[in-house]
Amino acid sequence: MTTTTATDRHWADVLELRPEVRASDGSIGELQMSLYKAVYQTIDVPYRKVGYYGDITEPTPNLVGFLARVARRLGTGADGPALFHLDQGMGGGKSHALVGLYHMANSPEEFFATELGGRVYDEATHGTPAVDLTATTVVTLTADYFSPGSTNEVFGPATNLFERFVWALVAGDMDLYKRYVASGPNKGTIQQALTETGRPVLILLDELMDYVLALSDVAHIDTMPGEKAFLNALMDACDDVPRVAFVVVMIRSELDERGYPPQALDFRDYVAARLVRNGQTVAVTEAQDFSAIIRRRLFELPDGELPVRDLARRYAAAAGQAWRVHVLDKLGPNRGLAGFEERTTASYPFHPELMRLVREEWAQVSGFQRVRSTVAIFARTTLHWVTEHKAGRWAPPLIGVGDIPLTVALEQLLSSGLLLGNDRAIQGYRAVASTDVTSTDGGTGRAVVVDAALRRDGVTVAQPRPAVRMATALLCYSIVGRPQGRRGATKAELLAAIFGPAEAIVQYPAAEEVFNKLTGDEGLGALEVTTPTNAPARWHLSIKQTLRMYFTAAMAVVPPKARGELVWDEAQRLASKGVFDSLVTVDRPTDDRAPLEKAFEEVDSAENRLVLLDPRRWTLLNGKDSASRDDITALVGLGDHPLRVDNAASCVVACVNTQRRDIAFKRAAEVLAWREVIKQLTDDTEDELRDARSKHDEAATKLRRDIERAYQHYAYLVRAGELHVEFKRFDDDSRTSLNGGHVWTALVEAGRATLPAGLSAGYLAALLDGFDRALTPREVVQAFYKNPSFPLVSSTDEIRRVLFELLTTGWELIDADGNPLSITGPGQISINSISQSLRRRVEQPSPIPKPRTQPMGTPVPGLVGPGGDGGGATLFGGDEYRADPDQPGPTSPQPSGPTVYKRYRIELANRSITGADKRDQAWQLLKELAKVIDSANPADHQLLSLDLTLVTAEGDQGQIEAKAQALGAQVRVEDDDF
Repeated sequence: MTTTTATDRHWADVLELRPEVRASDGSIGELQMSLYKAVYQTIDVPYRKVGYYGDITEPTPNLVGFLARVARRLGTGADGPALFHLDQGMGGGKSHALVGLYHMANSPEEFFATELGGRVYDEATHGTPAVDLTATTVVTLTADYFSPGSTNEVFGPATNLFERFVWALVAGDMDLYKRYVASGPNKGTIQQALTETGRPVLILLDELMDYVLALSDVAHIDTMPGEKAFLNALMDACDDVPRVAFVVVMIRSELDERGYPPQALDFRDYVAARLVRNGQTVAVTEAQDFSAIIRRRLFELPDGELPVRDLARRYAAAAGQAWRVHVLDKLGPNRGLAGFEERTTASYPFHPELMRLVREEWAQVSGFQRVRSTVAIFARTTLHWVTEHKAGRWAPPLIGVGDIPLTVALEQLLSSGLLLGNDRAIQGYRAVASTDVTSTDGGTGRAVVVDAALRRDGVTVAQPRPAVRMATALLCYSIVGRPQGRRGATKAELLAAIFGPAEAIVQYPAAEEVFNKLTGDEGLGALEVTTPTNAPARWHLSIKQTLRMYFTAAMAVVPPKARGELVWDEAQRLASKGVFDSLVTVDRPTDDRAPLEKAFEEVDSAENRLVLLDPRRWTLLNGKDSASRDDITALVGLGDHPLRVDNAASCVVACVNTQRRDIAFKRAAEVLAWREVIKQLTDDTEDELRDARSKHDEAATKLRRDIERAYQHYAYLVRAGELHVEFKRFDDDSRTSLNGGHVWTALVEAGRATLPAGLSAGYLAALLDGFDRALTPREVVQAFYKNPSFPLVSSTDEIRRVLFELLTTGWELIDADGNPLSITGPGQISINSISQSLRRRVEQPSPIPKPRTQPMGTPVPGLVGPGGDGGGATLFGGDEYRADPDQPGPTSPQPSGPTVYKRYRIELANRSITGADKRDQAWQLLKELAKVIDSANPADHQLLSLDLTLVTAEGDQGQIEAKAQALGAQVRVEDDDF
């Protein structure tokens, strides 16, 4: 964490924008200087004033050297080149240099007083006592402002280059004009005219090829040889006459995007050969001058030293180990931290990487107008960030590749010549910028959406719009081809676009999260990735209508309503009832104000139901489920507003998880988008159609998986003291509440349902004994669906089977008169009868005790008594623990009076039996129980409920499990961390 100090000055506080930049809303007026306007002042351009020109002109070495050579040629008798050729492409500073030459020759005293002029004078006088440009004649031939064979007010009666040259040289003296013109455009005439002026002569010929193009017309083609002859003579004469300089502007053919007819090309070649032979070709700007030129053009000269050293220190402090290893060291030479301070000094307030991109990549595009285009882009950019900073909002510490605000500078970027002549590409990148990065109002765009998602997720990157910055950088890297035929940017370049010092240093994991979201499935729609051999992957924004772009566009128009509908439709298709009798689906009410009774009117019935709830209305967990819980509770007849239901006990509700439902909704949008893409593709795009179908099938498979995982929850009614709803959840993704089999198994594990053929007669007998009267078969069956104390059973045949087992183990069915019925099989039981009753069989006591079924003391294999010998022990160690028939004991109830039954309940919770005394006391209790319930004991016992928990070492449990299951008990064995 770094804190802002007095030395941490922002560039917007150090540098002041020029008034014309502010006044023009960043348009900066005319970026291209016009020699014609400066000389003839047809309109009031600010650079016609020498002082203003000096203020906005960076004294670059090439410009200073060029002006100094011309000044030495004009102002001294020293020998030097007289002919200069400016051949750079558009935006190379040619017109700017011509205006400077005009001011230097026309107003030398004022010009040499400027910073630029002072440097020019110092270099021009190096080794020479003085330079005198007083009374220099300037012959200005702006060839783009006159036409062959025509006159204009500037050049009087002149109609060709020779005549115009003479008219300007003699300053409109008609007599001299006629005399020289009569002598013809030969070298001798020109030498005479130059010599007779008696003063230095500067000849400026601007935009020659504009004039030559007009000469190529059929109306003027016959005059072209004479124009060639004049220029040839002029170039020779200037070299022979002292203190005469001739500067020609003619762009090299490979840098001139305009097409010319063969005659014009021949003219260019003719002149170019003589310029090479007699003159000196000059470049007034170099690539490394871009930053300084732009800064000088946009900002007032700063009063003090720029805070570059401190800024470089802060960048180094922000570069942790992860940034260095994964980003800065991977950028390549002269792009990382090494030498950063020196590069920033030359580029401030622009990031060195942005200037490198302009200088080394954009400037290589023939149509790019170099300095002129860069000024146009950066004028808007700097004004935008200065305005943001002055308003107290965030602004970048250096203006980097991702900081060109597409909201205000997109058109300047697209019209800079990078895409010259490719209208389709311009339209494509305009659409990509507004759709994938940001709209003109900054409110929409996929990168804008990513930034909003990052804020919701709590990802902080010490800047408000990191995704927009990264996406803007990707657009700038993608708009033209890069060196070695590469496209787009590497991950390191994109991460570097948002790296920088701030009050809270940008953490690498957060920056990587921005990258992952931006390049992920929900990121940029026009994104394509290539993975070169033995090179890092590269991402670029494509204007080709790819499948991803089709998909992105389709995703943007998928209605939210359709997502929920698809998820619900798929959920119903995936659902299965399993062991349940039926699967009931409950749609979301079309009217949210409709009563709940209406939504659940088809749910209640006398069968086991798995009730599937529509995820568009009912969800659980994630803090948004109070309404759903209330509805489910009301469905089973509980809560503040219970519904009137009869069979709540047999209703199990399946519901979706809130968070996982949202994931399924997003996946549904993908499926719907791919369906729309498939509709848009035609048969002539067979490969793309096949890929789109494959993508659709893949998304559909994932949708089904996501829906199954989303349905985690199920709820059912239980009686644990009082009635309440038990809400359960599957934490294992292999199980889903859409599957009735999975839900039933979970209910069995919870003791709320039974497996097929798993209901025991003893368990049902215990339940029936809880009633204070005998139940009819119909009431018994209904209890399994109405009473939550009864388990869910797989079918009514299961109930019929258990009832028959009861009839063979001490129970009987009686008719309305109390007479026992003879039942020989389960099929004879009328389970819907309301005239029959089920009760325990009433038997007369027998005076003769029943014979034992096995001799007393027969060993029970596997059971271990207190002595631990395990071999000869009987069930409780021997006959001493069995009831003695010869001893008096309880007798069966006598028919003379009603029998009074009492329930004896013993509760013993977590009593330690590690000590010998305690174990013996427990043993005595079990021995007494053995005596009481011995089959030889004629006592009138009715019902036994046993809840036994034994915590013991694994293997010491004997045959407890087998014996308990033989009795019909449910046994659960659980791990214990005792």
